[in-house]
Amino acid sequence: MSREIFRMKPNEFWWSRPLDPASELGYLRFTCDRPEADPWGVKFPRYWVEYGGWCANRNMRLSVEHIAERSVAEQIRDHILNSSRERNAFSDLWAEVRDDGRAPYETFDTGAEFWATGGARSGNRGTIIIRHRYSAAVMWEDDPYFVGGTTYPLDLMSATKPERQRVPNSMNWLKG
Repeated sequence: MSREIFRMKPNEFWWSRPLDPASELGYLRFTCDRPEADPWGVKFPRYWVEYGGWCANRNMRLSVEHIAERSVAEQIRDHILNSSRERNAFSDLWAEVRDDGRAPYETFDTGAEFWATGGARSGNRGTIIIRHRYSAAVMWEDDPYFVGGTTYPLDLMSATKPERQRVPNSMNWLKG
């Protein structure tokens, strides 16, 4: 997945738009007066702009994702709504800013160790190699030579070792 929004400075953002007449060298520049995103909010941006309308007899829905600052997302929305390129391409053009919220599970960042609590790896210990918003690429302790890791959901991770479930002996029925 490629990013369309690049954060050059805490208050300066560049949007990749090579075909936009207002772009310079293929990018549009947006600034915000007071950046509010903390380092976690920059690592996992929460805002995105969804826009669309009717084009070529189809209802089109497009989006610009990975925007860390709400004011920049609002500027991009306004640019889309005021752009002659989009107004000519879409009839019934609409655009809105969406908020995904803060990325969950801040304790499970790159390099963190955890215990699996579900699935086939339940009870195994792992280390996060690459952290995504809702999952992570994981290196398991019992398979350290597997390069690249496997994807594991963050909601099935625990910082403490889960209790081992005791399975009753199925042969007890023979003891009469």
